[in-house]
This record gives sequence, structure tokens and C-alpha cells, in this order.
Amino acid sequence: MAILDEEVRLLLKENRDFRNVWAGESAAHFGSQLTNFLLPLVAVTALHASGTEVGLISAVQFIPIVLLSLVAGVVVDRHPPRRTLVITSVARGAALALLGLAQAAQGLTITHVVAAAAVIGTATVFYEVAYQSTIPKIVSVDSIPSANGLHQATYSVSQLAGPSAAGFLVGKLGLSPTFAVAAAFFVGATLSGALLRGVKAPGVPRQSALRTIGSGLRYTWSLRPLRDLCTQAGLSNLHEQCFLTVFLIFAARELGLSGTEIGLVIGIGSVGALAGSLVAARIGARTTVGRTLTGGVVLAAAGLLLVPLVVVFDLGVVVLVALLSLAFVVNGFGVALFNVFAVSLRQAIPPEHQLGAVTASYRLVALGTLPVGAFAGGALSDALGAGRAIWVVGVSYLCVSCWLMFSPLRSATTLEQARALGERPGSGETVGEQTPAP
Repeated sequence: MAILDEEVRLLLKENRDFRNVWAGESAAHFGSQLTNFLLPLVAVTALHASGTEVGLISAVQFIPIVLLSLVAGVVVDRHPPRRTLVITSVARGAALALLGLAQAAQGLTITHVVAAAAVIGTATVFYEVAYQSTIPKIVSVDSIPSANGLHQATYSVSQLAGPSAAGFLVGKLGLSPTFAVAAAFFVGATLSGALLRGVKAPGVPRQSALRTIGSGLRYTWSLRPLRDLCTQAGLSNLHEQCFLTVFLIFAARELGLSGTEIGLVIGIGSVGALAGSLVAARIGARTTVGRTLTGGVVLAAAGLLLVPLVVVFDLGVVVLVALLSLAFVVNGFGVALFNVFAVSLRQAIPPEHQLGAVTASYRLVALGTLPVGAFAGGALSDALGAGRAIWVVGVSYLCVSCWLMFSPLRSATTLEQARALGERPGSGETVGEQTPAP
């Protein structure tokens, strides 16, 4: 079986805009994964930061998702995507370059790193909304799942390589050259974004930002397919983050695994996500979009529930790590199947003038549950003990993974049919597609 299906090969060969945007997104993903691990690593190893300071560095990269996603939707709907992609790539590259210069000149401080993390996190929100809103403008509806499969595959590879590369580069080159390498990825993303031409802003009628944000939220929540997908994504992300938090405590304190072994387990899980991303479009074509969506999220939950089942048995460390890794591979495979088609539907259903607002609204709900999940995981571990908490979260995840089974999406055969669920019967017009109020 070829690694890339024929549809992806045709996209990369014949669609110049997609090829440029994907190349830029790939560079940005690798730069982001490198940076996400590099900044806390620098704080711990070079600046001897406290736990609170390390947590602050991680938090300021994530907080903009909650605070600025809806604003990003307004910006993306009012300006050509090329401008947003270029400006945000320049901002992230410049922040990293300045960190390298500060280290070479007088040494870094926590303030430098926190400020850079805030800039990078903010720019990433706008970049991601612009990228995901651009895909349906440059590829056909039938090609969206293949495009998103390639996107998810790239993301999975960067998750595997980014942290390892950060540790290797810091050890071999030192801090300033490592910051330069990370900045170079965003230079590549800038160049790729600059090559995107001919994709204009949707021409949204001018109205206040608050009214635009409200319109996007109402539109997203008014369509049953988008509402169901958004709810499922939020519940899944909450449980995924909650489980990961509990697992880190459980694996270290009760299983006695080292940091390297825990990292190996989670890293191997990304292989499952990579595999799922590459085959998602083919699976959807051979079964149905509805079955792929519902089956993917249930498989993701079942994979994590294998973790507490595995540790019931008295196993050696090597076998234990292998089986735990398998559980995360199954989880990653299921998550990828769901993500490819959930993102594809989110891009295919809205009219062009609502793409940015819907993308931003969806991401706010779907990703806004991550900090809640992390906090809940820690609280459950303290209250119940990590051993019991991991069972509670695993069973709860399996229960909420059935949400889409009660959605009309479960019966959708193709992406076009799923898209039609958001249309008025007999009109061919997407619900909410009328011109926004002035």
C-alpha cells in the first residue's frame, strides 16, 4: 500500500496553492513542536526556573487560544489569508531570533522567555485559523479529507521529531544556535505563505467585531452537525488531557517508570496518529464518513482504557512499556480518524464568509477544555489516587465517546451527504448562509 494515496499525490503535484500552503504549515508545525519543548527545557536547564515559572511559560503559549480564537476568526474573514500567514510566521521567527540574540549578548531571563512564549502563542492562534480556513478555498470538497489527512500526518511526525530535536540541538549546539534553527523553520513558513496568491478575503459585509463574533458563535451552534462535532471534540480533548495528566503521575509513582520510558510510551503513540492520518481518507471511502467519525472516537477511548487493564497483570518493564505503547498507538490511530473528518466537515459545511468565524468558534470550544482536563486530572489523582483515577477517566471517556452515535452524522455516507445535513431541505442553501446583518 502506497504511503500517500493517489488523491494526495495529485494535490501535491497539480495544486500549487495547496503545495505551498502545506509546505509552510509543515515548517510551522516542526518549528512549533521544537519551540513548545525548547522553551520549558531552557527554563529548567539553563535558567533553573521554579515549577511555577515553567508552568507559566507553558500556559502563556496556550492562553491565547481561549482569549483570541474568536478575534482571529474576525481577522481571517476580513483579510486575505496570505497576509495573516506571513505576518504570524514573521512574528514567531522574530521572537525566537531575539531570544538567541539575548542569550548571546547578555544571557536569557525568565522575562525574555515568557514574553517570547506569549508572542509565539498569540501568532500561532491566528496562523492556525488562517490555515484551516484557507484549505476549503483551494481544494475541492472531495479532496478535503485527503488534504487534512496529510496535515494530520505532518503534525504527528512533528510531534515525534520536535522534542527529540530540541534536546539534541541544545546538547550539541547550545542555546543560541538552537533558537536560530527554530527561527529558520518559521522563515520557511513565511516564504511559503508569501507564495499564496489569488486567494482573497471573502468580502464579509462590515460590522462590528462583537457582532461578527456573535454571528460566528450562533452559526456554529445552530447547525446540528457542527454542534455535535464541536461537543464531541471538546469532551474528547477534556478526557485526553485529563487522562494524560493522570497517566504521568500513575506511571511515575505507581508503575515506577522513568521519564525516558514514559516519553517513549507517549512518543510511540504518535506513530498510531501518523498511521491513522495516512489511511483516514481511504477508510472513509471504503466504509462511510459517519462510521469513521464515530468509530474513530470510540477507538481512541478504548485504546486508553487498555492502560489500566494492562497493569492489572504482573509484567516486566519491557513488556509493560510495549503494551502501554500499544494502547497509545490505538488511541492515536482513533484520534487521527476522527480529526481528519471532523476538520474536513468543519471546512466543508460553512459558506466562505463564515469559515474563519466557524473555525475560531470550534477551536475555542474544542481546545478550551484542555486546561480544564489537566486541572481535573491532577485533582482526581489527589482525591482518589492515580490508580483509581485512571480507571474513572478511562471509563468516563468511553461513555462520552458515544455522543456522535446519537447524531445524524452517524448515518452520513460521504462528505457531501454530511455537508447536506447543514442545508435547508430542498433549497440547497446552507442554514445561516444568508447575508449577515449589517
